[in-house]
Amino acid sequence: MTRELELSPRHGSELISVEYSLELANDKGIEAGISVAKATEDFGDGIYVESIEEDVASDHVQDDAQLDYKIAAACGVVAGLCDSIFVGKFSLDSANEWGSEKVNEFVVWVAKQHSGFRGESLRDAIQFLEDQYPFVGDKYTAEFGGGLQHHLRDFSHHFSLEGLVFSILTQFTGKVYGTNQYGDFIAIPVEEQWFKQGLIGDNFCEKLFLGAVRWFFHMASDMAGSSSNPGKGTGIPGPFLSIIKELSALPVLKNAMDPGMGARNFISKMFNGTLFAQVDDEGRKVPRRFNLRTEIGVVHELGRQALPVLLNECLTRGCYFLHHLYLEMKDNEVRSLSDLKQLDMDRILPFNNSRVVRMVSIASATFTAVDLADAAIRAALVGFTEGRVLAGKEFLLRVNYVGVTRLVFAIGVDVKTVWERRTSHRQRQQNDNSADRATMETLSLKPEHLSVLFSIERLALYEDIDRSKAVDRGEKEEWFGKWSENLPADCVLLNQGQVKERIEELDARDGTTWKALVLIELARFVPYDSYRSEMESENPDGSSDSSIKKTKCPKFDSKILEKLWRDVSGVLDKSPVQQTAKALNKNVGVLGGSRTRKIVGAAGTAAVAVATGGAAFTLAPVIAPVIAPLIAGSAVAGLSGAALTSASLAAVGGGALAAGGLGMAGGTAIIAGGGAVLGLVGGSGVTAVTSLLTDSKGAFALDECSKLLTFCQSDFAQADMKPETIERMRQGLLDQIERMEIQQEVLSRRSGDKGLDKAEKKETKKELSGLKKSLGYMRNCEKELVKLINQKSHS
Repeated sequence: MTRELELSPRHGSELISVEYSLELANDKGIEAGISVAKATEDFGDGIYVESIEEDVASDHVQDDAQLDYKIAAACGVVAGLCDSIFVGKFSLDSANEWGSEKVNEFVVWVAKQHSGFRGESLRDAIQFLEDQYPFVGDKYTAEFGGGLQHHLRDFSHHFSLEGLVFSILTQFTGKVYGTNQYGDFIAIPVEEQWFKQGLIGDNFCEKLFLGAVRWFFHMASDMAGSSSNPGKGTGIPGPFLSIIKELSALPVLKNAMDPGMGARNFISKMFNGTLFAQVDDEGRKVPRRFNLRTEIGVVHELGRQALPVLLNECLTRGCYFLHHLYLEMKDNEVRSLSDLKQLDMDRILPFNNSRVVRMVSIASATFTAVDLADAAIRAALVGFTEGRVLAGKEFLLRVNYVGVTRLVFAIGVDVKTVWERRTSHRQRQQNDNSADRATMETLSLKPEHLSVLFSIERLALYEDIDRSKAVDRGEKEEWFGKWSENLPADCVLLNQGQVKERIEELDARDGTTWKALVLIELARFVPYDSYRSEMESENPDGSSDSSIKKTKCPKFDSKILEKLWRDVSGVLDKSPVQQTAKALNKNVGVLGGSRTRKIVGAAGTAAVAVATGGAAFTLAPVIAPVIAPLIAGSAVAGLSGAALTSASLAAVGGGALAAGGLGMAGGTAIIAGGGAVLGLVGGSGVTAVTSLLTDSKGAFALDECSKLLTFCQSDFAQADMKPETIERMRQGLLDQIERMEIQQEVLSRRSGDKGLDKAEKKETKKELSGLKKSLGYMRNCEKELVKLINQKSHS
């Protein structure tokens, strides 16, 4: 059994639909699972569902799309049965009879609008209008084929917009337009005598009046037949027959020389009644003309067919409205009229909704299926009585053509809606990917930037070691060797003069934003302490070495780093690195509710380094091997040393550069740039980052958020960044918060599971506690980003 899950992002309007399978877990409910891989493949939003529980005993009404579709099918069946019982088959005789009645009434009504009309009958009305409104086209009856054909072949006798145009054209050109017996377009000049008798106007206004007003009243006298044969006769062609006759005169469509049923003969036989003629009981052919009266009747017949189609539409949309009104009232616990304000009308109204579009398609398809089945059965019965398998004519007359037309349009709208949704999703995904990439690039350092950072740190370490006492120099050199091994293999290390030149080049090319990241990493650069912690953790028996503990860690002179940065960057501030460190400490206090906290990344133990992301780029090799197995799995299994570090950083960075990822340097940059808390590592790395946010003290989230906030507040970043860039970061943070809230709910339910043993319950509560702290830091960070956005917008 499958269900459909819809997730609605907190700050978005689009729903993300995921299908999942249900398996009976126990007698209390049903648990459903969805794989992260599938979610990653289908959606780039980074919303992953680990588990879903449905209480089958609950009275909560589920918004089940399948139920809506079943209701739509039922509506189609009901409407189809109504069509079969009450509408019946299409009848040309009924159409002609109904159309003639309405036309006769109209002609009499038109005549009565004249004060000089004294008659009552249709004959009187026709005779009066013929006398009052003589028409120049009637003077050329013979040229256009006599009484049976001249109304069809003379275009000015067509009761349509084209007929009106040709009537006016005759007034201004002095020619009557139409076709001859071969279907050729002809223009017959009007003789002088008809000019003298006033059938052609003398001036512009008179020509326009005669061509339009007289034409209309003369059409009224002709549409019900002639005065000698009122209510019968040939009449005039309606709009449908007029247009196909006029098109048949075009060279590309004319088929005048075809001796069979060419276009000319087909149209002529429709008009004179021989095409649809019937044989009466006495064996005589009875013509059934297809003229204006018949066309009006056909519209009436189609109107009868439209009634069940309209019923189907109303039933479908009405059922959707009632069903979703019920769901909304249940979900919002409506108890009084005032509670109705809580209802979301966009989810209730049966319009502009992809679900309704699909329901209408299903209902229309079901209606047409029932209609065609009914037509086939009745045609088979008629055919059986006549000794045939199927009466084709009976089948065609039984088909509801309005329903078929509605189905075609419904399918077209449905396909268009699906296409637009997929296109919109792809476009949104591309925009999100582009925005994420832009945000990540803002929060990360390119290889050239990394080269500057590592070169400055290396130069500072060189000078610090040279200044050191002999007792500390050996240990510092050993730490420096390990630090150098963990640098990216493709990192180009520069001397001081080269660093200065490179900074000038990068300022001209990339602006100053990258300097903010470099300053953050320099402020967090705490050498030697992290190495001592690593040495303590490397004892073979797993115990700590007391002798190492008692030995003081070598000191690093941070003034060297400060002076070196000022020299190579040209910054005039006395202590930019120290100011950045103070900003980090301040933001740690702001986010954590304390003004006395220290930089988490400088705590100096391997455990904190792993939890917090280490000391930026220098400790990226420490955290990367921890995160990478969660991201890359078996891809890094069995590696150690520099190989493990390189592979881990590449995995965090989204894969090798050759494979389209960010490579090792990219992994380092993401971990160091504050992007990890936003989930910008992408793909399954989002899950890895989320798992790091469950550490017991929330240190990873606090450290990442403090870096992010410090970066956004930096003068270098403020100079280049727009409010939109910070807004994208805020949206990314909100996305990560949403993912964590889902995980918090899962952990909260798990902590209350009586089936867990004490150790599992303790571990779950520990993770839940850490996750709550991380969420608190991240929410505070989001609020601070909102303040920054408002400040930049008003500045």
